[in-house]
Amino acid sequence: MYRRRPRRWSDLPPDLVREISLRLHDAGDFVRFHAVCTPWREYLLLDPLPRTQQQQQQFLPWLLAPDKKRADSLNLRCVFSKATFRAPPPAHRGCNWVAAADGTAVRYFSDCPSGLPGLHDPLTGAVTRRLPFFPKKKLHWLWEENLGGIVYGDGAVLLYNDPHEDDDDWFRVALLRPGGTDGDHQWTVVERTFEEAYYGECRAAYHGGRILLTVEASLWHVVSVPPDGATATSASDDVLVPRSWLPGEDEDYDYHYSYVLESRGELLWVSLQLLADCCRLLLARALKVSVHVLEEGEDGAPQWVRKEDYGGRSLADRVLFLGWPNSFAVDASRLGVDGGCAYFVFEDEDGPPHQRFGVFRYDLVHDEAVLLEWLPKGWDDVMCTWLVPRPHCPDPGNLQEIAGWTAPKTAADTSNSNEQYYSDR
Repeated sequence: MYRRRPRRWSDLPPDLVREISLRLHDAGDFVRFHAVCTPWREYLLLDPLPRTQQQQQQFLPWLLAPDKKRADSLNLRCVFSKATFRAPPPAHRGCNWVAAADGTAVRYFSDCPSGLPGLHDPLTGAVTRRLPFFPKKKLHWLWEENLGGIVYGDGAVLLYNDPHEDDDDWFRVALLRPGGTDGDHQWTVVERTFEEAYYGECRAAYHGGRILLTVEASLWHVVSVPPDGATATSASDDVLVPRSWLPGEDEDYDYHYSYVLESRGELLWVSLQLLADCCRLLLARALKVSVHVLEEGEDGAPQWVRKEDYGGRSLADRVLFLGWPNSFAVDASRLGVDGGCAYFVFEDEDGPPHQRFGVFRYDLVHDEAVLLEWLPKGWDDVMCTWLVPRPHCPDPGNLQEIAGWTAPKTAADTSNSNEQYYSDR
């Protein structure tokens, strides 16, 4: 009598394995799936997905905790799966984070061995990009611990500080435009002084060949960019772009944080406000998020137009991740989640120590906020950084590195089942 051979997991057709892999949006699920058996890993290694399919796959972002000088690890958290991941601490402590505009990479800014400034891998310390020298008179603020930056898709690098942390009300921005190699192009530096610069409201962006910056709730400065190596024009030459308020919005809500990001060619300004004198138990109901888009008016001058004026559903297919030093938007279909929402960290100043910093999801269509979770110890800053892990297929002989993660090396390292080690390679 004929006996059918038992089917094994490794017998799954390669096309089916790849199709399942494409539907995994949690990086942890991706790792566990490809750890099942060697053939599944070999399918993607020996016969990789077409480039178009690789671009379609995107993992849910992680939240990178602020780096602490005495911390023994770099901590990341997936708020969707409630899992925490650890990596060895950066070689340079007190990092000045510089993030990709789309959230797919995070680097820190520091000196290179050659003496040139550069961007470094936070795990290995390796130089990922060397940068030209800064003007001598502009060096003193660039190594402050409150420095942040963004690397745009065209290669432009924008660095800026938080004047609230410096207590001098100076807002300083340095722009390195794309084109040329090391030493062939120079920084453009912008310095502005503002009164009453508040924490979380200072933001800068490079968009359409211009620098935009703000330190308050209702006004942006648009700065024309001069040739490389030149200092930007004075504040009197700035184009001022005010924001309009809805009835009662300015009086009833306290302004807290600004976020700026590019999405589908548009520059979006996201404002986070809290209803004045709200009760802690009603914190989620007291939060309000508004989105404005930068457009040109009939006279050709830039203006902020409320995104909701387009019917309230113009962002229904996108998800916004708001943080420091960058924010970004992702098509909801690529993440396998509902669109029309924004994720951010907010501090409850009156809450107990274990319930001070929470991740909220704001429904932009229905103007409703929901608390996802209170963050564990280590995420004690609202200006956390969102990072999108990238899929990576390892060598079949090396099970340590999968999807950009490095597994624990000892039994002691696995004491917490929710912790793994992460590699940004």
